[in-house]
Amino acid sequence: MPDITIQCIALIGAPDMANRKPTPRRPIARESGPNYALEFIELASEDPRATRRFLEDVFEWKFETRKMPQGEYLAYDAPGGTRGGIRPTQPTEAPSSLSYVRVTDLEKALRRVQANGGVVVLPRVDVPGMGSFFWFRAPGGPILACWQDATAGPEKH
Repeated sequence: MPDITIQCIALIGAPDMANRKPTPRRPIARESGPNYALEFIELASEDPRATRRFLEDVFEWKFETRKMPQGEYLAYDAPGGTRGGIRPTQPTEAPSSLSYVRVTDLEKALRRVQANGGVVVLPRVDVPGMGSFFWFRAPGGPILACWQDATAGPEKH
C-alpha cells in the first residue's frame, strides 16, 4: 500500500472559521513542502471571475491574477495555508476541482501510481519555471494529480 495519505476536512460550519483572519500572502517562490502532502487545489469554473468574487466575499481568500500560455489563471491563498487556482473549463469539461499531491520525484510517483492501479489521464505537463505534473484516475474513480517543483537548474527529461 503506498504511503500517500489524503485527509479531507469539511470547513463549512466549522465553529472557528467565522472569526479567522486571512493568512498573510506568501511569496510565490517558496520552499517545497513535504513529500506526498496535499498541496494545491485547482478549480475549473465556467465563470472564473464569479467564482473568485464568491470565494473572496464568503471565505476572504486572497487572489493574484497570472498570465499563462492558456490564458488568465487566478491563483489563491486560503486561510490555513492551502494554495490553488481557478481556470476556465474546457469546452467539453464540467466544472470540477482537482487536488495536487506534492512529490519530490515525479517519475517515481508515476511508477507507483501505475503499479498500484492508477491510470494516467493527462501525461506529464511542464510549466516553465514552476514545475511539472500529471493527472491520474485512482481506483474507484477520483482524479488526482502529482506535482513536482521545478529544480534550480535546467530540467532534464
